[in-house]
Amino acid sequence: MVSCDIICFIDDNNVVQHFEFKSNIGKDNFQEVWSEYVGKPITDFLDIDLNAGSGYVDWLGTILRFTKSENFMGKGFVLFMTGGTNNGKVYEEAMDAISEGIQIFDRNGYLLFCNKASERIEKTDRTNIIGKHLLDIYELNEEYSTTLTAIKNKKSVVNRCDNFKNRNGEIITTINSGYPLSFDGGLIGALCLVQDVANLEQNWTRTNVFEKYLSERDLDDRSKKKKIFYTHKYYTFSDLIGKNPSFMEAVNLSQSVALRDCAVLICGETGTGKELFAQSIHSASKRKNKEFVAMNCAAIPESMIEAILFGTEKGTFTGSSDRMGLFEQADGGTLFLDEINSMDLNAQSKLLRVLQEKRFRRVGGLKDIDCDVRILSSTNEDPLKCVESNKLRRDLYYRINTVTVNVPPLRQRPEDIDVLTGYFIERLSYRYSRQVDSIAAEVAGRLNRYNWPGNVRELLHVFEYVFNIINGKQVELSHLPKYLQGGQREIDPSKADGCKMSLQQAPLEQIMAEYEKQVLEELLKRFGYNVTRTAELLGVKRQSLQYRINKYGIRIEK
Repeated sequence: MVSCDIICFIDDNNVVQHFEFKSNIGKDNFQEVWSEYVGKPITDFLDIDLNAGSGYVDWLGTILRFTKSENFMGKGFVLFMTGGTNNGKVYEEAMDAISEGIQIFDRNGYLLFCNKASERIEKTDRTNIIGKHLLDIYELNEEYSTTLTAIKNKKSVVNRCDNFKNRNGEIITTINSGYPLSFDGGLIGALCLVQDVANLEQNWTRTNVFEKYLSERDLDDRSKKKKIFYTHKYYTFSDLIGKNPSFMEAVNLSQSVALRDCAVLICGETGTGKELFAQSIHSASKRKNKEFVAMNCAAIPESMIEAILFGTEKGTFTGSSDRMGLFEQADGGTLFLDEINSMDLNAQSKLLRVLQEKRFRRVGGLKDIDCDVRILSSTNEDPLKCVESNKLRRDLYYRINTVTVNVPPLRQRPEDIDVLTGYFIERLSYRYSRQVDSIAAEVAGRLNRYNWPGNVRELLHVFEYVFNIINGKQVELSHLPKYLQGGQREIDPSKADGCKMSLQQAPLEQIMAEYEKQVLEELLKRFGYNVTRTAELLGVKRQSLQYRINKYGIRIEK
């Protein structure tokens, strides 16, 4: 960048009346260009905020610092402008040596500079894009731009995952951070830092090297084996969306016991978000910097549960090796046992012993291993009914049931359907880079009349389906899955009294079992008895669905 000192005299209408150069470097070249500006408003050729006493402007690629002063010799005012120095080339070379993408924009979103890493990540040539507006460089919506959001709100936007098309039509996925740039209290532009997979892998390698150094420096052998898992890996209470009183009661109870390190039993139907509650409790607990380990008891074969929980010693059986179990992985942290009512009674007795004694042995091992693990568990059935039907050991139930959190099903949270719908639309708009801002009235009505046997998980899957087929900005009835377009299993208020009568004529467990069997039979038939597709729709694992098929004796037709 060339040094120059310019004094510019401006009248009360912001029109250039006269200018002088105080530096001989480049004087002839600058004077020839500036002579064309005399008699013109200064805002015609400089993007300058004349209400500010000082600041920076970009003039033909040269950054000028200006200071405004009264014209004591006449009307109007005087601008004193000073250019940069040759240090600019040094800064440019320094930024080109950085592996992270760096982009600098002016306050209107025009690109002033980008380094070589940015060229590599976004597969472009900076000579073709510098000076262009951000929306002319990338094919994206202004609302989803990290840089333009930082400029608009004058606040940093950190670690946003962006999907966009470059000038060649290629889809680029990056993690971006935007930072507004200010001078003397005024916004002058924005800095955008861009990372791709290569950057993340490089950072991961650096982290591993640093952790290895720290572990080797530590003389405590036990601490060498530990890893620190940060709370941002897991859901928090801010991710639990809803305003239903019963739902909020469950959230408030979970928050109150999070720090108390007691065992918590979370009860709720499949798809209500029991693991989100478990992760939120972990994230707010004293163990938040340790591991959160989850196991779906319904998905693990009976013969494998003990080995998975406690680990194995080499030589125990053919092909066995020294392998730590979930209790060792969760040491110091939290172990979440999902659908514990599906665990074999024999395995439940061994689990109870570990919870009582705080130590265990690997399968085939001879040495006791101490464990410091908080147990969170869940059931998708009434736990007392499970105890009565001998699905859950009574002594284990009392051990894991210090506090019970009941998560209501979505059909009992009608006021939350619209809240969750808005949340999912906003969340998926970012993920799919689509601008969807409304739903048709008939869609809202259909969603509110449906009884949601798959609960919140089913509602999420419905909108994931919608975002894969929608083209416009509004969700129409035709965008919903076929079974919702037809309105199956809608709640009919006229049949409410009949439902109450049926509840009086049969035990609740029998009613729920018959209803569950009917739902499974209908969906299996609709999907040609494809167990995998049916499980995906219901939001359950294939093994869990297979268990229910066997439980109810449902015949799979070929």
